[in-house]
Amino acid sequence: MPIERPIRRTRTLLLSGAFAALAVLGGRAAAQVDDHSYSATDIQAGFRIYSAQCQLCHGPGGDQIAGVNLARQRFKRAVSDDDIKATVTSGLPAAGMPAFRFQPAELNSIVAFIRSGFDTSATPFKLGDAGRGRAVFEGKGGCTACHQPRGEGRLNAPSLAEVGANRQPVEIQRYLLEPDKAMLPINRRATITTRDGRTVQGRRLNEDSYSVQVRDADQRLHSIAKADIRTYDLARTSGMPSYAGKLSEGELADLMAYLVSLKGN
Repeated sequence: MPIERPIRRTRTLLLSGAFAALAVLGGRAAAQVDDHSYSATDIQAGFRIYSAQCQLCHGPGGDQIAGVNLARQRFKRAVSDDDIKATVTSGLPAAGMPAFRFQPAELNSIVAFIRSGFDTSATPFKLGDAGRGRAVFEGKGGCTACHQPRGEGRLNAPSLAEVGANRQPVEIQRYLLEPDKAMLPINRRATITTRDGRTVQGRRLNEDSYSVQVRDADQRLHSIAKADIRTYDLARTSGMPSYAGKLSEGELADLMAYLVSLKGN
């Protein structure tokens, strides 16, 4: 059961580096950062909102924008919680960031998730043996049919070569048990019909203002200009099965340990 104890930013947290933003903010006083409490409930809600609305641009670790690392509290302008809320609400048109009309409770949740350092460890998890986990991955789990752990498997699902470096254990657990809720927007399956009657289905790899890139089940890469698209549908459910009830508690713990060990080295 998640621990409902509030997370308070204290001097210890400051010394741990959670507010490394001072280096970026050019010496603006740490005292300007308001002292607030952030509950596990708010942090978890903030994670869900961030995954759905923010992650595509800022990245799963909050460091995809040059000069910004949300998890490490490095911002170009913001210092206080109100600064973060104002940036989210007003956007930064010159930098390509749109405005978001969130409710006050949603804004509080986003701030709580950012201030927590992207820490969702209020959700319990267990790590077993990575060696046994690899056997589950390649055997009972059937994961290599779609995923690449170390250059293995097919390409119709995201590579897992660095999943342990890019995801916290509780995130990996969520992917295994609730793949629909954990699915990244960019990984949603696409069905595209072009104006000349051609239909393309596969995993969306990239999208910008002018084109969409999709890899189909035969590993062919399609780059389609949006001007040539008649219909464009994105799946709202993941193609990955849930392992809830399919693996024992020990097998799930072993698989978690193996996935956490995949750090690209």
